[in-house]
Amino acid sequence: MRLFPFLILTSLSLSSASAEIIRSTEKWQVKPDFEKSSNARESISGADCVPDGGLCLAANDERNYAQFFKLKKNRLDPDKKGVIRLLPKKVDGKKMGEIDAEGVVFVPSSDGKAPSYFYVTGSHGLSRGGEFQQSRFTLFRFPVKTRSGKPTFKYIDKKVAPEVERTMLLAETIRSNPDLATYADQRLDRNGVTIEGISELDGDMLFGLRSPCLANHALILQVPSEELFMETPPTSTTARVKLGDNVGVRDLTRVKDGLLILAGRSDDRRGSEDFTCGEERAPPSPSPSLWFWSGKSGDEAQPLGALPGVDVNASAETLLLLEETDTTYRVLVLFDGEKNGAPVEFIIGR
Repeated sequence: MRLFPFLILTSLSLSSASAEIIRSTEKWQVKPDFEKSSNARESISGADCVPDGGLCLAANDERNYAQFFKLKKNRLDPDKKGVIRLLPKKVDGKKMGEIDAEGVVFVPSSDGKAPSYFYVTGSHGLSRGGEFQQSRFTLFRFPVKTRSGKPTFKYIDKKVAPEVERTMLLAETIRSNPDLATYADQRLDRNGVTIEGISELDGDMLFGLRSPCLANHALILQVPSEELFMETPPTSTTARVKLGDNVGVRDLTRVKDGLLILAGRSDDRRGSEDFTCGEERAPPSPSPSLWFWSGKSGDEAQPLGALPGVDVNASAETLLLLEETDTTYRVLVLFDGEKNGAPVEFIIGR
């Protein structure tokens, strides 16, 4: 099936097995702008949508709220009244800062009786300056209607609704995980833990890690979803996915037979004496790229290709699945550091 009449065909790959990626000439707009500040709308860092025309939710890594939007033809349509507060100014008397939200996922009800949820995850990493900020180590969820994605409760942008659940116990899980414990309290430029993607597969919540990367492998933390909002830290395992030297996960998106991985550089200070990710010291910066992974630990990720026409230093951080067929994936990529994420559409051969 031909999806679009006007496409630029660009063939580039990460290996001889890479698929073909097409960058569409269709121009996507965001109208009106995302709320509430220029910093927030230039820091879109995660989003996901309810299938078949339901609401989408976008998070940013500068504030403590998320915002609903709709996907329309070649346009993202943010709801100006759809700002939902996630974190109060204080928790247990302690002042909260930014969430550093990095990932969003919609998880439908498993049986049609239980609620569906939107989840939003903080980075669970130290600040750039190495400061521990409790607000960053938070995972959120709230119930929504399965078909529309609308919250099952009333909400406003200035106060956290009681239906918005939060947990800070995932940080303890990370510190006790044998693959992550060494890196749990390190800065990003010391290979410290930083979550940048979230998805759900077969009852597990998957957290894609930008860092650490170990011997050319990125890590994905797998946690039973049913354990996440209990009163004790959830159990976990990790999967090592070979993406290359200095390459980490920037987002995860569920597809029919597994996951699409949006990947990019792991450490911004590549080549400094602090860098500890891979064995090599000064290769070119890795380009933003797409991969397919089955979601099964031990299975190799399959390279789909670098994103054509995207600068090697661009921060491609959000991946939305627009359409999946037997032969192609149609996706939208948003960029941190660009106004409203500057969305770009790509078609990927399978």
